[in-house]
Amino acid sequence: MTRGDLAVLARAGVTLPPAQPPVGTFVAASETDGLLYVSGQAPLDPQGVPLRGRVGEDVDAAEARARARRTGLALLAAIASEPGRLSRVTRVVRLLGMVNTAPDFTAIHEVLDGCSELFDSMFPDGHARTDVGLPALPNNITVEIEAVFALAPQTPKPQ
Repeated sequence: MTRGDLAVLARAGVTLPPAQPPVGTFVAASETDGLLYVSGQAPLDPQGVPLRGRVGEDVDAAEARARARRTGLALLAAIASEPGRLSRVTRVVRLLGMVNTAPDFTAIHEVLDGCSELFDSMFPDGHARTDVGLPALPNNITVEIEAVFALAPQTPKPQ
């Protein structure tokens, strides 16, 4: 069992939301050469509905930070949608975080720390991250984060 195993999540009191289907012509995650690229995910409420609004107008910074954490959970749910894949995650390599912001909101890095702190608690090796504030995101979601994860090799099934 690796640090990314569902059992580890359960012991930490973390519950994953339902995995989101892609909202376009792409897949939620793509694996190559020991890396898993996870498409941008949105923060979800407990029923799996995307959370919307612009930070600095509709949503305050503290709520946006909580939504970034929820987006991290959505990234993990996308990984877990394929059985056995979450247990192969060994570390977070990189995050690209985008925040739907009012023109004068500049604390984008503080919002995205909500996701980084979640991942650092599970995968303490640290990760690279880029933070971007944008005037709009798809369907007016508050936060979108994409990620790259390192994976342990898949264990062949005995025949």
